[in-house]
Amino acid sequence: MDSVRFIALESQEGVSIGQWDNMTITKNYIVIVQYTNRSLLLYTYDGQFVKKISYKKLGDSFYPGYDSQTDELRFYGANKNYSLTPKDRIQIELAFNNPRNRKYYKKYVIDLKDPGFELKKSAPTEYDINNITLLYGDYYYRSSVATSKLYKDSTGYELKIYRNGKLVKQYFPYNQINEPKYLYQEGYITAPEFPDPGTRFIARPYCDTIYKITGDSLYPAYQLVMPLEHALPASFFTKPFKNKAEWDNFRQNNNWMFSQVYQFTETPAYLLFTVGFLYNSGAYIYDRKRQIAYQNSKIKADSTTFNINVLSGYNIYRKDRLFYKLLTPDMIRESYKPVAGKTAPAAIEAIASKKSNAAVIAVFTMKN
Repeated sequence: MDSVRFIALESQEGVSIGQWDNMTITKNYIVIVQYTNRSLLLYTYDGQFVKKISYKKLGDSFYPGYDSQTDELRFYGANKNYSLTPKDRIQIELAFNNPRNRKYYKKYVIDLKDPGFELKKSAPTEYDINNITLLYGDYYYRSSVATSKLYKDSTGYELKIYRNGKLVKQYFPYNQINEPKYLYQEGYITAPEFPDPGTRFIARPYCDTIYKITGDSLYPAYQLVMPLEHALPASFFTKPFKNKAEWDNFRQNNNWMFSQVYQFTETPAYLLFTVGFLYNSGAYIYDRKRQIAYQNSKIKADSTTFNINVLSGYNIYRKDRLFYKLLTPDMIRESYKPVAGKTAPAAIEAIASKKSNAAVIAVFTMKN
């Protein structure tokens, strides 16, 4: 990697950032998401503390998602006063225009353009109910894939593209009544961001091919070739499980079988991606010249980062060709080693000497 710099997040009384916290990069802020205590920590790009926002009152089913088009954090989830089955959710989806169905879900937004950062109630839309999210420009895509006898037409499509509220493209047909792989668990299409704002990668459940979509064209870009012990058997796609208990048992007994690619990032020299297995996950980096993949957790850092592995874990974010990694004080102290002839950044030295307990953001680029 090249040009590594470390941004110290300003210490604040009562604020502690740990290994289970996530990070979201927005237009003007770095947002730390603390799901364990249902709160958000907002920082400027130079690490200054802005505000702590609690969303505990919303309940356990709410988690913030960032909408780059509106520059809002959105919380969408089920109304805790109702208990919905998968069948209930599909019935609501198919009859969303019935006003009675609006009560089952709730939505809240934080407008990051508003300096008050107030958590405001908002009305769920058809896009919220149907898991339709921004793709790029004015294109949106539906991410959820399910089966149900409630569907009138047996042919469904894993990927649906919308523009101006209308369906404009459909890809990857499947049997939405009894497709074996989706009978007992819904799937979700993922669309990792691409440096070009008019392009995205597309990853499908139980599919080892990574696609690229630009404008209205979609085509295969990469294929993940895995060891045989990670591959799903052919029967997985043709023979239905007898019931959910049999499906759960299969997952637990084959927890390292491939499920789906999630994050996927392309640079001239490397591919960075995370893979979900049936009951596990892993983060990897692929050297395109040597054609070798490495598990991030096993990569050894060097003097460039004072032996701090900024590629470890899953929470590596990319924005405007820069990579961002949240490093907790414990992570830094466990791996930091002084380098002869080099002075560590003040933020790292303060943590290593236990003078500071502030988290740090590593910002870097990948070598070409």
